[in-house]
This record gives sequence, structure tokens and C-alpha cells, in this order.
Amino acid sequence: MGKKIYLIRHGEIDCGKGKSYIGVTDLPLNDEGRAQAYRLKAYFSNIHIEKAYVSPLIRCVQTSKIILGNKNIKGIRVDALREINMGEWEGKSFNYIKSRFPDQYEKRGKHMDCFIPPGGESFEQLQKRVMPAFDEIAGSSDGNILITAHAGVNRVIISRLMAFPLKDIMNLPQPYGCVNIFFMDKTHQSWNYEIVQ
Repeated sequence: MGKKIYLIRHGEIDCGKGKSYIGVTDLPLNDEGRAQAYRLKAYFSNIHIEKAYVSPLIRCVQTSKIILGNKNIKGIRVDALREINMGEWEGKSFNYIKSRFPDQYEKRGKHMDCFIPPGGESFEQLQKRVMPAFDEIAGSSDGNILITAHAGVNRVIISRLMAFPLKDIMNLPQPYGCVNIFFMDKTHQSWNYEIVQ
């Protein structure tokens, strides 16, 4: 079948009670996140990885190091793979933004693709940042490639490769520790995709 690209989301982090906007905030894995990373290590134990790439944020670096622990390769840090920048919303809870900035909160919900939080970036901007790096990574080896990144980063990659509407990307599940698998359909010169949760 040829090479596969394994695009994974880092393990769980502590981000307070309720949902919060955690983009470029550099949080480490929590205990469950480390456990998820060790489950990923077991998953990849019999899969040969030729090259590995990783977001520079600590939660991805930690996840990648655990997975690659007994393999003879190191994760190459790629700055373009860091998570979406949520600007002034970083670290704030959904409820806080919804109560303090209801218009902005509603606008983001309606225009998920192009809304820019103050001082941050939109998913359109994120996709423009990520895809050149992904394309370079995809062409870097004829063997299997592992990429350890974030929910937002993974979603914009899936959106582009699968022609999935960017405005609907929150409908793409990306739980902590999930594995997205891409393999090229050489007959149709297009990517096939599946997710292992």
C-alpha cells in the first residue's frame, strides 16, 4: 500500500474546569496524558517509522518522546506545527468569553473559518501556515511518517486533504491521543483517511 502518514494529537493536559481556549499556551501532559502517550507507544511498537516531526510545544514533545522511546529516531521540531494562536482568548474559559464578549463568541461560532480572536489567528490563517510544512514533511520520505501535533492543526490538515469545509472543522473529532492515518491512493492521486481513537 506504500507509506502512511500518522498524524496524532498529543495526550491530555490540565486546562482548568470546563472548556478553555488553549492554543499556544505551553502546558505539559497530565497523568492521563502520559498514560495516553504510553498507549500510543504500544500502538506504534510494531509499526516502522522512517521520520518523525513534532510541534515545539511541550505537550507534543513529551508525547512524541514517549512514543519514540525505543525507536532509533528523534522527532524533528517544526515551528509551523504549533497550535492556533488564540490571542487575548488564551487560557480563558468558553463561559468567560461567552459572558464578557457575547458578540465575538457568536461571531466565531458562525464564522469558524475566518474569525480572528483579538491578537490571535483564524483557522484560515492557521491552514496557510501549516500546509506548506505538511507538504514538505509528506515529501520528505518514502517510508512511514509520524507527526505529533494539535487538534486545530490536525483539523486544518484533514480539511485540506479531504476537501472538508473549513467552517465545519469542529465536526472533525480529535480526542486526546487519537491517530489520523493518511495513505495515498496512487490510482486517483488522492489521499485516503481513517481515524483511530
